[in-house]
Amino acid sequence: MAPTTTTTDPTTAATAAGNNLVPPATLMPDSLFNQNVQSWSVDSNSATFAADIVAQYTSAYGAVAVNTNRPVYWVPANQALVPVSVSSGCNDFTASTGTEVPIPSYAVAGSSSDEILTVYQPSSETEWEFWLSTKTTNGWQACWGGKQSMATADGVFPAPYGETATGIANLATEITEEDVASGSIDHAIAMEILGDACNGDVYPADRGDCGSYPNEPHEGTWFRFPASLAMPSGLTPFGQMVFRAIQTYGAVVVDQGGAVALEADEPAAWAAAGHSGIDPITASWDGQAEYQVVASLPWNELQTIDPPQG
Repeated sequence: MAPTTTTTDPTTAATAAGNNLVPPATLMPDSLFNQNVQSWSVDSNSATFAADIVAQYTSAYGAVAVNTNRPVYWVPANQALVPVSVSSGCNDFTASTGTEVPIPSYAVAGSSSDEILTVYQPSSETEWEFWLSTKTTNGWQACWGGKQSMATADGVFPAPYGETATGIANLATEITEEDVASGSIDHAIAMEILGDACNGDVYPADRGDCGSYPNEPHEGTWFRFPASLAMPSGLTPFGQMVFRAIQTYGAVVVDQGGAVALEADEPAAWAAAGHSGIDPITASWDGQAEYQVVASLPWNELQTIDPPQG
């Protein structure tokens, strides 16, 4: 199916719901992920890795997908705290998160097998992220997690904390409803690549779960579209925002999985939080399915770039 050419305003749903919240990634002044990457040097493996990305998505579903299974729940200053415990057989993350977290009663873990849960409290400029999250009769339990102060965080949890395999924070890199409602994604975008075609990890990842596949991209690899590349015609509002974001801030591999995909907020969390109307991400797709909305971006033009070392 060819991309549509309609011009649905992606902020309509957010405005109707009275949502004027600032996208959280923009509130991280020390984050590497909201810096312009056009001055960064091109990696010596650029052509190989870009070709690998095309080969990977061609072999797995035929397109770059958008994984909308990473819910972010915004909570007020007076949100009640609930107990959080470590699931059996998992490493203890509570030194980072604490044993009580302001998780709202309506929160639901992400719909993928990773069961991700992210909580953001603007008043304290704090976020919590959990992996394999399960609601219990007394609160929540998870297998992994972390907490960070947005005002001072660099967007990467110190090992061994955080939810992603690389330690790269969800709120620093995933596409949120607030990003799309604002009309612009002003940070690097989280990308997943195939688990059987990634090779270890590199900075800014501080760990990883890839195997050893020589000549394949690493977790932590950063890509961009060249500054001289024109935006393709016919993109949905979502596709346009993604193109501009990757051209300006890049896309960074934060995890491995079963497809090449960009990571985004879960639409169901919008309604669960009490917003009315269609969520901004879905509205910005102009009726296309998640596997269509970025399929026509010029992925073969990606450049692999080297971030400045912290």
